[in-house]
Amino acid sequence: MSTEVREREQSLRRVAASTADPKACVFMCVVTCHRLAMPLLALIVTALAIACASDREPARTPGFYAEVAVEVESRPGDPLARFDSDGQRSVIRWWYAPDPARWRSEVETVGAIIDDGVLLTVVSGEDAWEYDDRAHSYRRISGRYASLGAEAMLLPAFGVLVGPARAETVDGLIAQWRERGDESEVALAGEATLLGRRTQIVELRTAYSGVARAFVDPERMFILRFAVEAARGGQSYHAEVTVLDYGIEIDAARFTFEPPPGAREADAEAAGSCSGASGHSGEASFPVEPGFLQPAYAPAGYRTAGTGSESGAGSCEPVAVWALLEAADGGSILLRQRLRPGGVPRLDGSWEAVGSSLDDAHSRRCGDGVVALLWRDGDVVALLQADAVSLEELLRIAESASLVTARSR
Repeated sequence: MSTEVREREQSLRRVAASTADPKACVFMCVVTCHRLAMPLLALIVTALAIACASDREPARTPGFYAEVAVEVESRPGDPLARFDSDGQRSVIRWWYAPDPARWRSEVETVGAIIDDGVLLTVVSGEDAWEYDDRAHSYRRISGRYASLGAEAMLLPAFGVLVGPARAETVDGLIAQWRERGDESEVALAGEATLLGRRTQIVELRTAYSGVARAFVDPERMFILRFAVEAARGGQSYHAEVTVLDYGIEIDAARFTFEPPPGAREADAEAAGSCSGASGHSGEASFPVEPGFLQPAYAPAGYRTAGTGSESGAGSCEPVAVWALLEAADGGSILLRQRLRPGGVPRLDGSWEAVGSSLDDAHSRRCGDGVVALLWRDGDVVALLQADAVSLEELLRIAESASLVTARSR
């Protein structure tokens, strides 16, 4: 994951550790491929603290299956927003069973082209596993859940709070929010019907971050929607439970993890020890990223304006990188790469095969003038997008690329 997102997650964990009883509750933030770097950290931390801040033990949550749809707006000023896919969406599928607490989440991203895929987390007793089907890698999380009680709840949240609330009443939830909030106003803001059930809207406002709204089913104390309207250049987003089978028995097989054939096991001890990436701004060529492609050719006048990377399950080694080149006339070229041992993802009918020396090359033209070229080189899938150069220029860039030797492990 990017350094920015990693720092946000570490901050969330520090605050959660200081405000919650680890024997009663544990969080997990699931971050998909979308860039979720926001100045709403304090607001999100306040929201997440609700789930574990209760002084009294609420009623036991029964087994359930839920689907959560997530929508994230591009952050104002995001240099990559020009190339975002309009059809990109994320869905979280979530199974939970009590006595003992077990859960499974599948975070699927579709419409994001090379980032399409599923991030899987399975927790059962002391066993916890994470698997990324794009990188075809997994890791075991050892000892992290051994001390949790039977009512432990691990909420697969997209930086937001949905699911069971650690409070007996909506008033209790509001009281917890007020106790944990900084410079915030918390109040009831009406009612709404979701999934055929009455919900009460709890609204949190801060002077510097915007407003968040939690839609709470007061009978089940289950948060069915959580939405943030950001202020001052922040990033708005929305998570909503679209399917909920509540009070059901979950097949125990859901909480068993078997590594898929050929999957690589990542180093479980590497997580959290990654160093920040250095910038390449101003260079007149594509930057060198070990283990990924480096084009030898770049159109005249284009210089590197930004780079980034994403690490995989339990490892500091990048599984995805990007580089943005810009020209003085405003033109942009974005090169994104991801390790995908399974090859190019399934493409819709807007893509056309391209005759070239590249493997599995496809292109498409979007209505906004963006031209895209997708291809594969070994385990690396690459995507070039541009708003001011031709497909022929993108082919020239791609065909000049060679694989940079990966760092020794």
